[in-house]
Amino acid sequence: MSERVRIHKALADAGVASRRRSEQLVIDGRVTVNGAPAGVGQLVDPARDVIAVSGRQIEAVQRRLYLALAKPAGVTSTVSDRHAGTTVLDLVPTALRHGAARLYPVGRLDRDSEGLLLLTNDGAWAQRMLHPSHGIEREYAVAVDRPLSPAERGQLERGIELEEGTAQLVGLRPATTTEIRRLSAIVGRGSQSDVWYRVTLRQGMKRQIRRMFSALGIPVRRLVRVRFGTLTLGEMALGDVRPVSARERGQLEHLVGGPEDQRVGLIVSVDGPGGSGKSTVGAHAASELGYRFCDTGVLYRGLTWLAMDRGADLDDAHALAGLVESLELAPDSDDRYTRLLVDGREVTDELHTAAVDREVSRVSQHAPVRAALLPIQRALAAPGRMIMAGRDIGTVVLPDADPKLYLDVSIAERARRRAMERGVADDARAVAEIEGDLRRRDEVDSTRAASPLRVPDGAVEIETDGLLRDETVARVVGIIRDAERKRAHDG
Repeated sequence: MSERVRIHKALADAGVASRRRSEQLVIDGRVTVNGAPAGVGQLVDPARDVIAVSGRQIEAVQRRLYLALAKPAGVTSTVSDRHAGTTVLDLVPTALRHGAARLYPVGRLDRDSEGLLLLTNDGAWAQRMLHPSHGIEREYAVAVDRPLSPAERGQLERGIELEEGTAQLVGLRPATTTEIRRLSAIVGRGSQSDVWYRVTLRQGMKRQIRRMFSALGIPVRRLVRVRFGTLTLGEMALGDVRPVSARERGQLEHLVGGPEDQRVGLIVSVDGPGGSGKSTVGAHAASELGYRFCDTGVLYRGLTWLAMDRGADLDDAHALAGLVESLELAPDSDDRYTRLLVDGREVTDELHTAAVDREVSRVSQHAPVRAALLPIQRALAAPGRMIMAGRDIGTVVLPDADPKLYLDVSIAERARRRAMERGVADDARAVAEIEGDLRRRDEVDSTRAASPLRVPDGAVEIETDGLLRDETVARVVGIIRDAERKRAHDG
């Protein structure tokens, strides 16, 4: 379907002039649409209308194009470099570039660096993505030849003085085994002696990471950008190019749509006991708002299933924590992190069983387990525009979330809902067993020493008994939109 836009925007997109200058061309009577004088603010269809300036039809009204490219090493980002052997534009198939003559990268990756790079012909959009005041996060996988010492990590975290000023990191941590395995599948294994870290930036100094590490005498062996704002490298292979979806663009736009202190968007916590509807309501609210969604219960269920599958001792906290590196939360097509992979194999359908129900609280009560899963959850929420559901989200995982919500419902209603999900609502014995499991889990969750279930300070409590799902979703969406308006007003 074609898009109708204002005449001055159509002219600017076609490269005729800036929007302001294009509007002046219209005022001066130099622009026609289908042979008739154009009016200021007139809506046109660039794909169908014949637009001319001073009697000359513009050759092409460019369609706006947004691409994600997995840049290999040895390819130059600067498309104007005549001496470059291969530039990123050489990797874009002609079919993808059709109708977009002025394609260029959003920022740069140096010739030796790899990973996610955005390409567009929308100059205004590119400037918004790159403007320093917006501070969009970029995350990198960095390989060095040895582990960093505590002193070196401390220096990097405090900042390194470069010619332009103090170079700061937003985050620095060792890469997990799962992250390394996934990255190796994309960029190759490299040297067996490589030690991988994850580094997050908001600044954009030239070759910033390499220079920061070099200042400490640590050469960077490989540098791979794995995330730009909310957009990730995902499963793209080096050299792959794909369009950025409208949903993905919307999430990126949200990062730059408000005052500087809003740049990562709202982070919303949804807590409540098992069967209270946190996951269902959170996922539907996220879909309506264009937010990402994470059901952290999947992690605990996944760890429980994995421990049972491998015959692990469910009371050995440290052995259970050691299994965490095999877990990977994965998004579906709507950016809902409700899928679980174990060593790359999806096991989501195996997590919602009575056996897992009975043991998940036993596993999740261990402090080392919760500590091992904590950085995974926080890393997911960090880019913002996230609704995260669980039992300790607003109290422990995301204590600064705003807004915080707590869903509650009677245990009889929770048992009824879970029985319906499993197709046993007409089996009174099965319903009674589910209710018993829920009571036992409530007892364990609310009395455990590590992160007990409780209403977070400042949370909005929503009693969902008697409410249809859509009514609860509407209430949650309304609370989040009110919080967005308040943040915008206060900013």
